[in-house]
Parts: sequence; structure tokens; C-alpha cells
Amino acid sequence: MREDTAEDHQDQERRRHTARILRGIRLRVLHLALFWTLVSGGLAWLPTLPLPRTTLLALQGLIWLAGCALTLLAGRRMVHDARDHLRTEQILRENEVEFRTTLNATTVGLFRLRNLHFDFVNATLAEMMGYGVEEFLTLSPMDVVVPEQRDMVRQNSIRRAEGEPGYPYQLTFLRKDGGTFIGQVWSKRILFRGKPCTVGSIVDISARIEAEQEMRRMVNALAASNLELERFAYVASHDLQEPLRAITSFSQLLERRLDGRLDAEAAEYLRFIITGGKRMHALVNDLLAFSRVAHKGSPFQLVSCDDSVAMALQTLQDSIRDSHAVITVGRLPMILADAMQIEQLFQHLIGNAIKFGQPGKVPHIRIGADREQDEYHFRIEDDGIGIPPEYHTEIFSVFRRLHKGPAYPGTGVGLAICKRVVERHQGRIWVSAMPAQGSCFHFTLPAPDGATPPC
Repeated sequence: MREDTAEDHQDQERRRHTARILRGIRLRVLHLALFWTLVSGGLAWLPTLPLPRTTLLALQGLIWLAGCALTLLAGRRMVHDARDHLRTEQILRENEVEFRTTLNATTVGLFRLRNLHFDFVNATLAEMMGYGVEEFLTLSPMDVVVPEQRDMVRQNSIRRAEGEPGYPYQLTFLRKDGGTFIGQVWSKRILFRGKPCTVGSIVDISARIEAEQEMRRMVNALAASNLELERFAYVASHDLQEPLRAITSFSQLLERRLDGRLDAEAAEYLRFIITGGKRMHALVNDLLAFSRVAHKGSPFQLVSCDDSVAMALQTLQDSIRDSHAVITVGRLPMILADAMQIEQLFQHLIGNAIKFGQPGKVPHIRIGADREQDEYHFRIEDDGIGIPPEYHTEIFSVFRRLHKGPAYPGTGVGLAICKRVVERHQGRIWVSAMPAQGSCFHFTLPAPDGATPPC
């Protein structure tokens, strides 16, 4: 036989409250009866006193008036107590209705267990399981979970009884119609009316689980698609190199052999072919470099950024000599990275700072880094032509060029390669710049344990 339900407990509390009021009324009635007994005795005793008749009558009248007044006061008090009781009953009923309405309106199933039997459930949980509330209260948790998880329920109940704190866990529940759903359960052991019990909640997370599984499938499919696309780009760019090289080479050979024998229009067309072939060859090479960041990277090792910048400056020595660029390099840290890619990163960023210098002005470039918690913050500043704020994000996209024509040659892949290198190293890259005020490219790279910070 199950224990009393929550409704039974509330009825018992109400009955106890009513009994207290009735005991108070009975006690006052008893006090009045005793008082009138004393009054009657006093009235009977007064004639024996040697007092004038008028005095005796006055005393009797006073005693009667006092008795009536006290009786009226006691009666008023009893009426007041009765009204208090009725008001309290009304407030309790209204609070109970409001509380139960709130419990039943919530989307979370709530329950209370005693001795592994449901002592209370809200309408939401009963509806979730497909039962009525009264019918559900005849069940135990073993009746509403799949057989293979019933031992888990027993073990959790034992742990709660031993005082182990509650934590969320998932169970597969059985509905009355035989269907199932996945619920997240939280429970806690408490004392209720002096007796131990378990209270908890159940949330139907089937839709969430299904959405998460679908999202995982989509993410996996997208990752596979991206991988396939990257492989295609790598293979395509690699395989396109030879045909493009042949087109450019034979076009140049044809230009030399027919030098002076072609009219101006034919010669111009031939130059278009050679220029287009060279540009296409440069695009393919950059696309191949972009694809290699993810697929042809080397294992990470401890790398000196001082050495990486030195190698990048050596590669850029012709550009530095032609522009007379002044480059100031602070002390840079040791990082855990792909040495070739870090050199490539510095080469692209320094090369851009030189290329996009202001016409007729010697470029001044500053390179430095600071330790910020568990990462290094690198900065490459220049005094060049700058970048409008609306393009600060867009410039890191593949093939995105802000400047067309021969004044600033390029394919629009360099900054996309920088972004990919930094992201492969779990860092971030961004730019702060204004037109005609220079640019500062920032990127962060994780600081290895025990690495020496820059001065």
C-alpha cells in the first residue's frame, strides 16, 4: 500500500488547523462557564452580608453587568477566531490552487518519491508519460523506464539515500502506449514533513537529442565535403601547373620566332595570352599554397620567431632594397609551430607592408610581440596607404583584392593563407587600419609552457 498522497497531507494539515481553532473556542466556553459559576455563587453569597438592601442590589447589578460584558468580549473573540480561521482557509485554498496551477503549467515534469513509489507528480509529468495523475501515483519508477535501465534507477536511488548529491542523467522512459522518449532526470534527497523522500524533475529532451544528432551528421557531411573540396583544389591546382606552363612557354617561344612578322593587333593578342597565362600560373601557385596549409603542413616543433622573421626578410631582400624600407624588429618569442608556415606568415605580412606603402615615401615597418596570459600577441605595423574599415574582415577572403591593376600586383590569396596558417595554430588574426594612416596587422599564437617571453 502506498503512503499518503500530497492531497492527503494537505487535508491533514487543514484538519489540524481547524482542531486548534475548535480547541481554543472550547477553552473559552469552559472559561465562561467557570466564570458564570463563580458569578452565581457570588450572587447567592451577597444576601448574607450585613449591608443595606440598596447596596446589595447595586452590587448584584454591577456583577451582572461585568459578567455580561466579559461574555460579550469572549463571544466577539470567538467570532473573530472563527473568521480568522475561515480567512486562513480561503487563503490556503487560493494559494494551493495557484501553486498547483503553476506546477501543472510548467513544461518540466516534477515528482516526489517515497520508498521508490511516486508520492506526488504534476500534470505535466503524467501527460508526458500518457497517464492520469491518480493512475500515475500507483506506479513506481521501474514501471516507466525501459528494462535495461532499471538497475541504473535502483543504483541512483541507493546513492541518493546514502547522501550522494544529485546530478543530471539521461533515461529512456516508457509511455503508457508503449512509445519511448529520452528524458533528462535530476533528483535530490530531502526531508519532507520529517520523513526522507526524493524530489526531482524530468525534461523530455528527445527533440534536442535528435537535433544534435542531425547537426552532427550535417557537420560531418560538411567536414567531408570541405575536405573533398580542399583535395580537389590541391589536385586541380597541382595538375593545372603543367598545362599553364606549356601555354606560357610556347606563347613566349611563338612571340620570339614571329618577332617583327606579326601586325600590331596580333602581337597585342599574343601578349594578352602570355600575360593571362602568367597571371593564371600565379593564381594556381597561390591556390596550391593555400591548400597545402592544411594538407602538407609539418609537425609542430619549438620555433624561434626571430629566425622566422630573419628568413622572411632574406626572401624579401629585393623588395626591401628597391623600396628602401626601414624595418624594426623587436625580440620575438619561441613558439610551438610549423616553422615553414610561420616563415610564410611573416613573409606575406611584411611583403604587404612594403607593397602597400605610400607612393614616394620610404616604408617604416615595426614588428613586435607581447605575452598576454597564455598566448603571444604579434603586431606588424606600417605607415602605408591603410585599409578602409568596411574591408577589415573581407580582406582575409580568398581572391579578395582591394586594388586592381599593375600598381599593386597580386592574386588576393596572401592574407587568406595568413588566416589559414594562424587558425591552424589555434590563433586569431585581424587588422586595425584607416585610409592613409597605415595598418597594423595583429595575430595571436599560443604560448608553449616554459617559453621565453619577449623583452
